[in-house]
Amino acid sequence: MKKIFAILAILFVAGFAFAQEQVEEDAPPLDTGVQVIVPEDQHTQNKTAQVRMEYMQGLDEVRIYYSCLEVSFKEDEARETIRQCLNDFQLAHNYYGYKYMRDDRLSYRKNARGLKQATYMSQVKFTR
Repeated sequence: MKKIFAILAILFVAGFAFAQEQVEEDAPPLDTGVQVIVPEDQHTQNKTAQVRMEYMQGLDEVRIYYSCLEVSFKEDEARETIRQCLNDFQLAHNYYGYKYMRDDRLSYRKNARGLKQATYMSQVKFTR
């Protein structure tokens, strides 16, 4: 009786290992590389503003950053600029829509020249 259970256990483990190999061979590798994109049309009137996107194609996620000097920062302008840049990106990469993954974040830091700079960041997930 113990021999039958031992044989069944060995067959079960062998079958599981074979099935796992089949799944791993059929699935293409997930691309988790990050592409940094600077949009050509920044959609902003602020001369100190800069928009930068980090695109993860395998996950369909984008982190977008709006940076400018603190004295000229307006949160409404930052949100509108980000929205317009995301809409352009959506059309260029054939996505149907996007949703925000978390609340937007605002941070302040000094740049290389010692000037205080504001950075507004959003993270979105696109859908096809």
